[in-house]
Formats: sequence, structure tokens, C-alpha cells
Amino acid sequence: MVRDTGEGWFDQPDLIVDLKNHGYEYDVDYIIMHVPNIINITYGRDVGYKIEQEQLGEEIEKISATEIRNGNIHNN
Repeated sequence: MVRDTGEGWFDQPDLIVDLKNHGYEYDVDYIIMHVPNIINITYGRDVGYKIEQEQLGEEIEKISATEIRNGNIHNN
């Protein structure tokens, strides 16, 4: 899934070519779904919704997608 954040960094045709070069076939091994950029969940009254923060551990939580997109990947 690709969130529509309005940043303009995502180039679907280039991604498909890159994945094909790595042996993956579109609509066979994967699909690309564009989804809205949901940043808030709101609710009203007592309708049974519960929102919790997941703790994924320090190694996973320090991963930054922005750093990856900017090419600042550091292997530890």
C-alpha cells in the first residue's frame, strides 16, 4: 500500500520496473494499492472503539521511512 501524502516521491512505473528486475511480477507476486493518508482516528460516544499504541521494540521503532527515502540508511 502507498499512502497519498502529497510528497510526490513515489514513481509507480519506476517501482514496477525495479521489482521486475528483481524477479517479481506485477499482479502475480504483488499489487500496488493507493490509500489515503490517514493520520487521525476519531470517534464519538461509547461505541466500543479502542485505540492503542503498539510497542514494536527499540530496533524497529527507530526505523525512519523519511531517512530511507532520503537515502540516509545506516546499517547497524
